[in-house]
Amino acid sequence: EEKTDPSGNAPPMLRGGVHLVDVKKNFVVLVDATKGLRKFDFDTVIDEFASQESVYRSTTMGLIADFINGYNISSIVYGQTGSGKTFTMFGDNEFNLNGTDEKVPSSWGVVPRSCYEIFKAIDYRKNNLNLKFDTEIAVSYIEIFGDSVTDLLREGKTCGQSKVAAQRYVLDGASEVVTTSLSHALCLLNDGEKQKRKAATAMNDRSSRAHSIFIVRMKQTCHTGVSHTNRLFLADLGGSEQLKKSQPFHSVNQEQSNYERKQRTREAVNINLGLLALKQCVEALRKKSPFVPYTTSKLTMMLSTGLGGNSKTAIIVCGAQEQRHGPETIASMKFGQTCRGIFSLTAGKATANMLHELLNNINERIAECEENIKKYERWEVKEVLRPVGDGKEELRKVTVVVGAEEYRKQLSTLIRQKLELTGDTTESLYSDSSAIEGFGNAHIYDLGRKVEQSQV
Repeated sequence: EEKTDPSGNAPPMLRGGVHLVDVKKNFVVLVDATKGLRKFDFDTVIDEFASQESVYRSTTMGLIADFINGYNISSIVYGQTGSGKTFTMFGDNEFNLNGTDEKVPSSWGVVPRSCYEIFKAIDYRKNNLNLKFDTEIAVSYIEIFGDSVTDLLREGKTCGQSKVAAQRYVLDGASEVVTTSLSHALCLLNDGEKQKRKAATAMNDRSSRAHSIFIVRMKQTCHTGVSHTNRLFLADLGGSEQLKKSQPFHSVNQEQSNYERKQRTREAVNINLGLLALKQCVEALRKKSPFVPYTTSKLTMMLSTGLGGNSKTAIIVCGAQEQRHGPETIASMKFGQTCRGIFSLTAGKATANMLHELLNNINERIAECEENIKKYERWEVKEVLRPVGDGKEELRKVTVVVGAEEYRKQLSTLIRQKLELTGDTTESLYSDSSAIEGFGNAHIYDLGRKVEQSQV
């Protein structure tokens, strides 16, 4: 919660600050001390009375469905220090839940709710849908302090052997912990929270002193061997701050004041440099520049997978409504509007490629089965008893197809798999599916219905 002085608690006036928050028409009006009234339009505007659940539903819930379907996803919270970013992303209590059957606590933020939604979707798929693929979930929790990247799930250990190798260390999976349940994922989240850099400033009792990113990696492997990997980046950015306002060097212990002054100031500078690099990348993406400077900062390097290419991103902008924070809030709103102007035309390519690979794989196996059927299948004459009436039977010679029964079964299975991927059914291929009659013993392989003996 932000600390304010009596003058800062005054309602916004035309001298500066937030003048109007319209949650129905999704715009905010601020008063710029030099330019007058300024209107900012967004996809969704949420006021200070909104619940954590409504914030999650409005910003990130839809993207979690896209993550399950194979997209790279980012949900990033941005704003000045003390504006409520960490509370929005995490909430204010320990994360404990035994399973997806339990009710989500109302105080949970975006990160634990996203974990809950992911495991709930996986459980539903496993128990209710006939989908023949395996899903592996692994999580990473890192903190970025300047050019240093630390692993919060390994007691703050430095990621990689050098600063240059940190991105490869994280994205290659060296910082990951495989998890098979919601309760385990929440335990990892709790462990990481205890390792984060936090300190008191004049604007926030528990100010985050670095950028932190919770990464969920999902690998889906089809029984054909085709696999697809995508990631979810949930970023709690350190707050942009002016040293004269946040006074990060403030320390109650006078003996530590010199050290605290240097450390807090260094933290603030590193946070602001990372945010500046992010702004430059966002501006380049908006202008569709052929070069996006992701390598300027460790923060943008880590987020590059979730910001560009086949990805979808939600930016949650938190703003302080007090009049004295007007310039910082306007800067945050401008960043949000810049982000809103970015559209990715390649989103969906990864999922389409995976589907294309699956269909090609099935088509190849169908062709192989058909070749084997041609090679091994033959006609044989057999003697069978057939009813002739009055309870009598006679011995007749019939010809049947034999020699490729196993390949016929494989072909039937492959055709069903292909129909599932394309969304078709055997019945949809014919105007009257009840009229389909299998030739010989084709009904064994779901190719038509069996011809009754009386019809022969």
